[in-house]
Amino acid sequence: MYISLNWLREFVEFDFTIEKLDNVLTMLGIEVESFVDYSKKYENFFVGQVVKHEKHPKADKLSLCEVSLGEEVFNVVCGAPNVGLGQKIVFGKLGAVVPEFGFKLEKRKIRDYESHGMICSQFELQLGEDQSGIWVLPEDAPVGAALVDYLKLRDIVLELGLTPNKADCLSHLGIARELAAYLRTKPICPQIQLKESDESTDSAIKVVIDDKENCPRYTARVIKNVKITESPDWLKNKLTKIGLRPLNAAVDVTNLVLMELGQPLHAFDYDKIAGKKIIVRAALESEKFTTLDDKERVLDSKMLVICDAEKPVAIAGVMGGQNSEINDSTTNILLESAYFKPSSVRRTAKKLGLMSDSSYRFERGVDIDNVTFALDRAAQLIAELCGGYILEGKVDVYPEPITNIKVEMRFERAKKIIGIDISSDEMINMLSALGFSIISSDNEKVLVEVPHRRNDVSSEIDLIEEIARLFNYDNITPDYTSSIDFSGEGVHKSLAAPKLRNSIVEYFSAKGFNEIYTQNQIDPETAKLFTDNPVVIANPLGEELSIMRPSVLPSMIKTIGFNIRKGNHNLSLFEIGKSFHHTDKENSFVAGYEEREHLVVGIAGNSTPRQWGSPDRKVDFYDIKGILAELVDYFKWSKLKFNFNESSDSIFSKNTININLDGNQIGKAGEVDKNILKRYDIETPIYLIWIDLAYIYNFEFAKSKYSPVAPYPSMQRDLAFLFDKGIVSEDVKKEISRNGGNLLKNVEVFDVYKGKNLGDSKISIGFTLNFSASDRTLTDAELDPIIDKIV
Repeated sequence: MYISLNWLREFVEFDFTIEKLDNVLTMLGIEVESFVDYSKKYENFFVGQVVKHEKHPKADKLSLCEVSLGEEVFNVVCGAPNVGLGQKIVFGKLGAVVPEFGFKLEKRKIRDYESHGMICSQFELQLGEDQSGIWVLPEDAPVGAALVDYLKLRDIVLELGLTPNKADCLSHLGIARELAAYLRTKPICPQIQLKESDESTDSAIKVVIDDKENCPRYTARVIKNVKITESPDWLKNKLTKIGLRPLNAAVDVTNLVLMELGQPLHAFDYDKIAGKKIIVRAALESEKFTTLDDKERVLDSKMLVICDAEKPVAIAGVMGGQNSEINDSTTNILLESAYFKPSSVRRTAKKLGLMSDSSYRFERGVDIDNVTFALDRAAQLIAELCGGYILEGKVDVYPEPITNIKVEMRFERAKKIIGIDISSDEMINMLSALGFSIISSDNEKVLVEVPHRRNDVSSEIDLIEEIARLFNYDNITPDYTSSIDFSGEGVHKSLAAPKLRNSIVEYFSAKGFNEIYTQNQIDPETAKLFTDNPVVIANPLGEELSIMRPSVLPSMIKTIGFNIRKGNHNLSLFEIGKSFHHTDKENSFVAGYEEREHLVVGIAGNSTPRQWGSPDRKVDFYDIKGILAELVDYFKWSKLKFNFNESSDSIFSKNTININLDGNQIGKAGEVDKNILKRYDIETPIYLIWIDLAYIYNFEFAKSKYSPVAPYPSMQRDLAFLFDKGIVSEDVKKEISRNGGNLLKNVEVFDVYKGKNLGDSKISIGFTLNFSASDRTLTDAELDPIIDKIV
């Protein structure tokens, strides 16, 4: 967002240098990303007059000119087709930097004639879009005047980077309030002096709100007998400096008020409103509407539209329509000022891909109490600039007024969190300076009423943060905070970092896996795969991020898909992330909700690096099975039990490994189902491990113990068995281990054979059995009975 220093001074008095202002705003949490000093930007640009003009003898499209700045005359070669004798123009002297292109003007010879400057166009100066020729100024323009003085551009424009919670600062008045709080003064608001006619607004327009949830308040005024003209220079200059393009006086006023007060407005051609009635309703499914940018939009039933008695005339909070726009023939204006639900505007703008200055503010939340003030301010300016008269009164449909919330803050709590000893009186003064109404206070606490514009403040900790930032974080020194306990003791157990977490991270990092971090929010359709009762966010940034994820699996799949589309095909990733669930447990950190931590491992692509002489081998089920086996072996999670499930679930395909602990299924491993991959436009097979770490963290596994290496040789026996094809080798291994006694140390599959000589229904599986003893060399006589028992 851009802020004009001169404009800002209309709302608050201060005498800071630009450097001091930068520091103050940054301290208040408002980042100044850059600033432009127009005095320097247009240094060496002046109002000049063409006192001589003739054709260039060696170029048909060039002219030889002499430009006078009063006491000085300069020879200039000009290529503009519209340059002529006697014109008042903008002249750039040598040393000037042309804003649009960034080059410095130097003496040049063009076709044997020297040029000592440049006659400029609006486009080259970034003061308009006209590229057809030079900018011809009015005849009364004073020759020799500096351009910044003639256009009243001597100003500094700041580019601010505002976080989404600072919607109250999306205007000059909003920034002025912050500075006024810092200075302990009051902001200066524009004075409203309306001259209304005898004709009543109520008789001229009716407003009906069908969707009160998404439009709690809608106000309107009517200005009649106007003449749509070009805006005066002061208005055009204000808008141009902050990056807005002037259109006409009526539309420019709505943009001016938007940037002044932060309230979006929309002006309709009153005569194009059928039935002289405004209806705020949900759009019809697949309803079509052509917006001001001449594009047809297809709406859905979750979008909010402004309609007249016959048709939609605007997409609420986003953009108006061609069928009711203001143009040169407009004589009567209907002016709208409303409050639309932020999530509704955000969803609509994002789905339509239609972002505007209005939607940017509506989706962050405007001040519902400022709606009528902005309406009156705009009506007054339109009447002053376009003539006409304002109808008496206004339509203000506000069926269920929203009450201001009240928040209590404890003084000792604030001191403990901030870490400094601030008196209660000073805290109260700070809150009052920030615009919070003090309802009551005593020695222990204060109760304040939060203005609607501060939708980022809803609890005690928010008020404490307000005091900290106004006190200035730079003033909170280590000496003050020495009394704060940073040991971590007393942290709620659901927030304490489990010791095993870092060990798991180190393990996979050492194995060559990349750790990823993904968002905790997902879309509703994906959430349905895991739960019928998701944790829904009250104020989401968009529908695709409106649910707290019930599983971390979709985040891993989405990340792998993103990498594959970017050409990164061979992936070994892991994440330790949280899922969110409703719960009835009394010991949950937040009542009614539970967070569970999960480990997700994902692999895709080739299992080994590509090299000459070795064929590419794609990862398969046995790779993910091996990763799981190594993980369990490394951390001695011997209590984990595994079984194979051939039926497909919502995420995994058949041949899935179920991971169980004490009768509870705590995880899975296997290939992602192809139907899930289609949702993410992925064709490459993906294999995942998922483990609910809450069970792992809370379970006592066997500790590692040292066993001396046996000094005696081991003995190996190979056994092959003929089975029906449906047998699971893991079940056979368990049976062998159960009958092998203490001398059997390891069992592995070494061969699987299928062939015509066995028949279609049989399979041969060979197992290698390793036996050893720590105190002797084993003999065949000892092993034969064990082998017989196993067989």
